[in-house]
Amino acid sequence: MKHLARIIAYTLIAVAITACVKETPKPDGTDVPADEQVTATQSAYSTGAAQKPRSMVCHDGKVYVTCGYPPAILRIDTASGVIDRMLKFNTQYDLEGIAVAAGKLFVASSWTTDASSTIIYDKRIFVVDISTFSLVDVIDVPSDPQRIVAVDNNHVIVTCGNGYNVPTTSVLIDAATHGVTELGYEMTALDVKDGLVYSYSGGYGTPASFYRLNPLTNTKETILDGCGVTKPYSINCIGDCIYVTTQDIYGGAGDVVCFAADGTQLWRSEAGMLPSKVAALGDGSAYVLNEGNWSNNEASLSRVILATGAITNNVFGTANGRDLGDVAQDLAVYGTKAYVTVSFSNTVEVVSISDNISRQIQL
Repeated sequence: MKHLARIIAYTLIAVAITACVKETPKPDGTDVPADEQVTATQSAYSTGAAQKPRSMVCHDGKVYVTCGYPPAILRIDTASGVIDRMLKFNTQYDLEGIAVAAGKLFVASSWTTDASSTIIYDKRIFVVDISTFSLVDVIDVPSDPQRIVAVDNNHVIVTCGNGYNVPTTSVLIDAATHGVTELGYEMTALDVKDGLVYSYSGGYGTPASFYRLNPLTNTKETILDGCGVTKPYSINCIGDCIYVTTQDIYGGAGDVVCFAADGTQLWRSEAGMLPSKVAALGDGSAYVLNEGNWSNNEASLSRVILATGAITNNVFGTANGRDLGDVAQDLAVYGTKAYVTVSFSNTVEVVSISDNISRQIQL
């Protein structure tokens, strides 16, 4: 989804954003060299040491943030609100999704560009021991791993490919043995509830198909059949309801659509540009993260009442007197705070749920 938008943008504008361009070309044209040995170095963090914050996961008082340039994981202490550690990888590939299972971080190493702006894809998942914050294993998966979500404490699911120039598939990783089982399903977006994966395929010029998957048995069933959402952008499970967001890449706001478990539409509300995640706040409301298009400073945060769909848009801008920034990539809620990565603004926003006021961490 976001990854596909980046692929198209590279094709059309030949990498207008210089921060994305890597300086070291990679051989073999399309894939990571088979003999590249990855190590990771742990250090204190200093301003400017990492850029392009992307995905997040919260665990035991810490927020872990993947970065693309250079590839690194930042660790934010939720008590102090500061980055207390960085783990930097000696590779050129952007880090994407991140998940926690069995006391480990599972991190997708996805893609890079060479000096001629050709996109080159990785095929690896990095495994980091949380207690020592060190790299302990590298797992081979299909090309271009992106999203990672924990199914339970023993398994994580990974989406691979972009549906544009790399075939899409999905794999299940055993968090203890690091064994990989290919599931084979296209997952444009996904969420997990009670060990079941809620996902969809299509939506880019083809009809979207929603389904619920049991990854441990590799069995699936169709859901939301005939729901009327033809251009979904994310799917999220909160309580007994399924929340699907819609997109219009070329302009205009997207919607949040709430469905009951049986597929009945309960409400539909207009959010901001490219709503990419709905996250419950524990008080009957949820934040909607609106990603926004590149270079237009369109990222925003909406707040919606889950029972009724009553929505207030741009709550971040209203509360803080400034814009959220350029391309909001991920939203994570932990305790009384919400954490937002804003990739091309190189910031992490720490938002108080009570009043939407944010303290900015400038990378």
